[in-house]
Amino acid sequence: MTTPQQYLDLVAAVRQMPSPALTLQLQQVLAAQPELADTDPKNPTHYRHHNTVMPAWPANFLHPRSEGELIAMLEAQKGTATSFRAMGDGYGFANAAATTGCLVQMSQMNDLLELQAENFNEDIDEDDFVRFEGGITFGKLNDALAFTGKTVCQQPGFRDLTVAGCASAGGHGSGLELFGIAGYIEAIELVNFDAQRNVRVMRIERSVGQALTDPLKYAATHDPKRYVLKQDDTLFHAARCGQGHLGILSAITLRRRDQYVLKEDRWLSTWADAWPRVQQMFTNPSVHSVHVWINPYLTKGASPTVLITRLTKTGQPPWGVRGAGILFGGRSVLTDIAGALLGDNPGPGIDSALGMCAKMDVWLRSTQALDFGPPNELAVNAASVGFDASRGDEVLQKLLPLIAEWKKTGNLITSPIGMRWVRQSGDFLSPQYQRDTIMLEVPILAGTKNAVATLDLYTNFMMDTFDGRPHWGQQNPMTRAQFEANYATGLPSFVSAFKELNPLGLFDGPLTKQLGLRDLANG
Repeated sequence: MTTPQQYLDLVAAVRQMPSPALTLQLQQVLAAQPELADTDPKNPTHYRHHNTVMPAWPANFLHPRSEGELIAMLEAQKGTATSFRAMGDGYGFANAAATTGCLVQMSQMNDLLELQAENFNEDIDEDDFVRFEGGITFGKLNDALAFTGKTVCQQPGFRDLTVAGCASAGGHGSGLELFGIAGYIEAIELVNFDAQRNVRVMRIERSVGQALTDPLKYAATHDPKRYVLKQDDTLFHAARCGQGHLGILSAITLRRRDQYVLKEDRWLSTWADAWPRVQQMFTNPSVHSVHVWINPYLTKGASPTVLITRLTKTGQPPWGVRGAGILFGGRSVLTDIAGALLGDNPGPGIDSALGMCAKMDVWLRSTQALDFGPPNELAVNAASVGFDASRGDEVLQKLLPLIAEWKKTGNLITSPIGMRWVRQSGDFLSPQYQRDTIMLEVPILAGTKNAVATLDLYTNFMMDTFDGRPHWGQQNPMTRAQFEANYATGLPSFVSAFKELNPLGLFDGPLTKQLGLRDLANG
């Protein structure tokens, strides 16, 4: 077993004096332990995969390529492992995937699956659904659906996110008519343990009358010792946004729709002008969705500069080119220089960046229009908090003066902050639970001093002042007291499902402890 430090020493040796023998040794080490490629050279005691940083390395890594392999791996580990957590894309900033037990890397479980429509109830149109493994990304899913003339009903702004991870964390797109990602899931297949440590595969759907599957047909085609069908609204609304607390999500059945085109218009404005205009847009049935990027610093008067993006339903074919800020806003020498030049007064630079994104009359396929494109490549720390959608103006009027005060103490925000709208959810731990929601995301360019502390200032202000609910995949300092207060209505139902689906605590982790979930389950 090679340690992270031994791996770094070997890499250094290969760089200093390359030789066939050392190169072969390095290849063999990575073949046996591919996770070593994620070793942080600055801190090898931490495990890092993309944005996700764990303060300690997991004791073991599992790399299943199918549900069958996943089952076999859990069976082999169940006698000794203390916990299991799943990781998908690794682009989250939070601790939802963190574990000192077994980390299940889902990246190789990324294919489409048979729909198993032969088990559906008679009135279900199978053309409305697609089924796939728990490690698939939106990019791969949409690329596969393109050959069928279909696409997803909703997607986030980054194609490299996994559907399972995005849904489990409360991920979303934008539009008050549109649910978050989890809202389009109709069946979840969880691999977990029962109270006797037996590995089971639980297919969880809505209650009878709304479910996809005929229980008799399912029973006739599945071994009841391994496969369990649960048609229960409480379990369903817990599992769709479960942060990994309920098991390993091995497969999803998702609603899909016909491909479509959106007209994208982006223009500069001020917040004072934008807020009433956005409210009017939501009453227009031709508007698909809206999002607003906001300069958190005043540069030209009493109201901040904003970039409004309006996506409109259209029957026209794709045509046109996005603004330069979108096309060239990814990681490059120019953006690195621009980040360095922001200095202690980022406001003017943020205005310029927003201006470069403005462009009217661009027609795009939905998969492209809903993706933020190259700006996703910028390295950032980020936190996003959901609050009542009617309070957008009130939030900014109270938040922006605080951001100005934080700047005086060296707590800078070095990117535009983003406002997106999401329809209310029935999922108990969704940030959008029981209220139409604005998700306000604050990204800070990597390398900005005090970034983590600044994001904690923001998140705690929102939780304590506006009953904010943080995105589970982004930086999240939520305490047990804040958790119980801000999820009070749905929490008892989630705890009930948590006790049934994770009875032994084998899917607990640092987030479980942070929120006090196991203590709540134990009374």
